[in-house]
Amino acid sequence: MPIRVLDATVAAQIAAGEVIERPASVVRELVENALDAGARRVVVEARGGGLREIRVQDDGCGIPADEVELAFARHATSKLSTADDLWSIATLGFRGEALPSIAAVAQVVCITRAVDADTGVELRIAGGETQAILPRGCSPGTTISVRNLFYNTPVRRDFLRSDATESAAITAVVTQYALAYPEVRFNLSVDGRATLQTSGNGDLRAATIEVYGLDVARQLLSVDAAVGEGIDHVRVSGLVSPPGLTRSSRAAIHLFINRRAIQPRGQIAIVLEEAYHTMLMKGRHPMAILNIDVHPAAVDVNVHPTKSEVKFRNTTQVMSVLGRAVRAALLESGVHPWGEPGVPALLDTAQRRFELRRLGVSPESAWDAPPSPVSPASEGDWGGAWQQEPAALPASQPTVQTSKLPPLRVVGQIAQSYIIAESPDGIYLIDQHAAHERITYERLMAQRGVGAIESQELLIPQVVDLPPTAHDVLLAAADQLAEWGFAIEPFGRSLRIRAIPAVLYPGDLATALLEIADHLSGRGGTTPHGWREALLITLSCHTSVRAGQTLSFDEMRGLVLQLEQCASPRTCPHGRPTMILLTTTQIERQFGRIK
Repeated sequence: MPIRVLDATVAAQIAAGEVIERPASVVRELVENALDAGARRVVVEARGGGLREIRVQDDGCGIPADEVELAFARHATSKLSTADDLWSIATLGFRGEALPSIAAVAQVVCITRAVDADTGVELRIAGGETQAILPRGCSPGTTISVRNLFYNTPVRRDFLRSDATESAAITAVVTQYALAYPEVRFNLSVDGRATLQTSGNGDLRAATIEVYGLDVARQLLSVDAAVGEGIDHVRVSGLVSPPGLTRSSRAAIHLFINRRAIQPRGQIAIVLEEAYHTMLMKGRHPMAILNIDVHPAAVDVNVHPTKSEVKFRNTTQVMSVLGRAVRAALLESGVHPWGEPGVPALLDTAQRRFELRRLGVSPESAWDAPPSPVSPASEGDWGGAWQQEPAALPASQPTVQTSKLPPLRVVGQIAQSYIIAESPDGIYLIDQHAAHERITYERLMAQRGVGAIESQELLIPQVVDLPPTAHDVLLAAADQLAEWGFAIEPFGRSLRIRAIPAVLYPGDLATALLEIADHLSGRGGTTPHGWREALLITLSCHTSVRAGQTLSFDEMRGLVLQLEQCASPRTCPHGRPTMILLTTTQIERQFGRIK
């Protein structure tokens, strides 16, 4: 095949594919242009997952009438003039690729008026070709409407996900910049429904309330630390969560470099999470809204096609400041990691127990004694979160089965977290939360095996405020969630929950729904089987008795008897051990009876 120069239209569509991956990419580029133009108010509207229409309106400086057509030409930009400017970029956009890339794969209408002009101009482009340009009365600023995205590249449309998923991605982009620029008023509507509104008063915590709600926002800890001057200047500021407020994914970690959003992955995410060393359980992630401010010449933002990754001139210094700033915020708030001065003895003891659990469990012993009948137990203060009757078994299993645990005699409880039980082997320390997770998980598995999860109607429907992204994903999956016992419906910018799985404790509803939204978004499993498994584990976790709860003797005995009936009693659904064994030999060695 002979070598030839590509047709200009084909070349533009190929270039657009590098910049415009999905509708959310269009929103990101247009919002960044609005912020670079000095906008104090940005309005974003999306319909049909952004494929039918995206509209971004700002009150920035606008585009002069004689430059508006040039703005849609390849490599046209007002933000760079020489190659040297690449090493000190102070704007979000700089490549001159956004507008021409969008125009190459959509039908675009741009209405703009420069602040010093009496009238504006309207430009219409389709498939990269100018259709019309004419005077237009309008307010200062720019409004860009993008319709029928990828209409001339239908194959690219086939690779997109559902409208709900694409809308959630758009919401995530606008949310990022609403948190990065709290002094800018953002309004987002999806399919005519108001999804996000921020005040633009400059208060980061106020913007956080609009995204995560008041209960979460007021728990977050302030971070502010700076070192160096000039090109060596590094400042880290924002909000982070205390160790008790966590998520099952990094979806609630918002990182910005000079207020440019980057992906929460790689070394920067590792350093952030290492600041919580010994404070977080495995598989849990903190919440964070952090901006790292450095000299423009000390960071290269031109290392990734989507500008979602950067490279620092002095990575070691930046990571050091980040880690120390977050750690200091945690310690100054009164949060002490286990094992450091000032930690209560109880937590120090708990840390040693966690370390023991990391060593694994003892080899399983097969005992033939069947479990004893469960005796009645009082609910105590558990709020009906779990039932004392043995877990239902699938129809295909016999009602009596051989226990995979030795006979256990409950002795008591320590640290309001661990049940002490005696066996012929020695002493078992049973993690009450992990054990009950396993019990609930197998009960839910049994229910799924014979039909839908048992549901319970709430006497008073519960209104739950969730981040806009989670809100949209859950609403789109309402029918799917009904099979799991949920009945949800929109209630303004909130969700109204009319029914929940019978095993779910209503007090954990918001946290459980957040994690379910993560799974539905693909963060908890990329296949239907994967997210169903993740959903079962999430429900198991949020229906189980917690560490720190005092249990009566009957409650402890009932939990142990149910654990004995489980198919896999020695680990929770997350894979953590439910118990550790201190053998008689180990105990006697400690007392010097044997050497």
